[in-house]
Amino acid sequence: MQTLSKSRFVSGNQCEKKLYFDVYRKELRRPVSPEQQALFDTGHQLGALAQLVFGGGRDATTDMNSKWGVAIERTRQWLSEGVTTIYEATFSVPGGFAALDILHHADGERWAIEVKSSTSVKEYHLTDASFQYFVMKKAGFAPDKVFLMHINNKYVKQEEIDPTLLFHLEDITEQVLSNQPFVAQQHAALIEMLSAAAEPQKDIGKHCGKPFSCDYMHHCWAHLPENNIFDLSNARGKDWLLYKQGIYSLSDVPDDFPLNHRQELQVSGVKNNAQHIDVAKIKDFLSTFEAPLYFFDFETINPALPVLDGTRPFEQVPFQYSLHITDLAGNVIEHREFLASPEDFSDVNKTDPRLQLIRHLKSVVGEGGTMVAYNAPFEKTILKALAVSFEQEKAFIDSLIDRFADLLTPFSSGWYYKPEMGASASIKSVLPAIAPEFSYKELPIGNGGLASSTFHDIITKKLTGEKNTTTRDLLAYCERDTEGMVVIYRHLVDLVRE
Repeated sequence: MQTLSKSRFVSGNQCEKKLYFDVYRKELRRPVSPEQQALFDTGHQLGALAQLVFGGGRDATTDMNSKWGVAIERTRQWLSEGVTTIYEATFSVPGGFAALDILHHADGERWAIEVKSSTSVKEYHLTDASFQYFVMKKAGFAPDKVFLMHINNKYVKQEEIDPTLLFHLEDITEQVLSNQPFVAQQHAALIEMLSAAAEPQKDIGKHCGKPFSCDYMHHCWAHLPENNIFDLSNARGKDWLLYKQGIYSLSDVPDDFPLNHRQELQVSGVKNNAQHIDVAKIKDFLSTFEAPLYFFDFETINPALPVLDGTRPFEQVPFQYSLHITDLAGNVIEHREFLASPEDFSDVNKTDPRLQLIRHLKSVVGEGGTMVAYNAPFEKTILKALAVSFEQEKAFIDSLIDRFADLLTPFSSGWYYKPEMGASASIKSVLPAIAPEFSYKELPIGNGGLASSTFHDIITKKLTGEKNTTTRDLLAYCERDTEGMVVIYRHLVDLVRE
């Protein structure tokens, strides 16, 4: 008989074909990405911190060399001995396996505690906790209460992280108990499916991305052509409506199918290689710009475990900016940049690196001129948060926010469209369409996610590369972003002139 762990049970609950692949076709799974690995690493860190809340426990998985039978036997023995707290308490029954994050005894009750890196209880958390309870009960060790231990997003770091304040313990016993009939039925169905050893016939659907993006989407979605209906901009269900009608390619979308302006441009681009440029609206947009222009871009980190005093879990913390200063024609006057010192994130005697960033920005931005960003709400949100944290700089920051213009607007509004842009109006889609020679490819750090994780690795002393070289790579990436904005702006200016 096949055995389900909580992760496999959740996989099967999302899609039985996903579970089948987990068991029989693992070679189809794509390698773990750096972003996924970072999430796994954070989960391990959180698990270790959570154990400190219930300190003095024994770890059933210590030195077991992947032999889960050892952990199962230890758990049974320690429970018979009355051990108060067991980490990774492990249980096994025919068809089921559970390794509990924390098993704790208090006031004559047995508590099952699952640790999660979210800031609230999600539906799939209830699913996997319900499966844990199902296995524990069948093994003869049903807990009296089940808790989800998640991150408290109100927690503010001050010096060393305090695990007792970082986590919130939420009682989910009632939901777990009410889920038991479903778990028993689903468990039996999934075991039966695996025992048949035949790939389930399951078409693609919204379940492919809920609650997680499936590791096998590239395989199950391989029948879709290039420029397929799931590339439709801001589809809002129109993609699935077309799919159910047997329409897979944007080139086959009926002429009378209801589309908004941006979607019409995209479909026309695929069908007719047509572009759309509304010069009048672009001209009106550019007429609001005032010299000098400050093309501005932040880079931020938002770790689950805050790394800077005064910040909360998942708070966006700016550590870098790039600034290209130009005249109204787009001629570069100078380039300025800031990159925080990683050491300042851990040295409480140093000036807060966020305040250093504000003061540096204050020294290079004049009182007049337009601040230009691509997707300006992000930069403005970061600045608003800084104004709250540093009230003494609020007047400067508020005046800066009032001066922003968003270079994304002509593209997201559909005033400018080229087929090469596809569904996206992001800077990484617009630049290749208007300036194919402009590229990020030669940069060691070529996207914001990698920039963020790299700087976080420096702060937490996990960087595997050479620090000075990595610092130069970070500066080069952020500079390339604002340089790209200048290229786009010049293109629009030339267009209006012509």
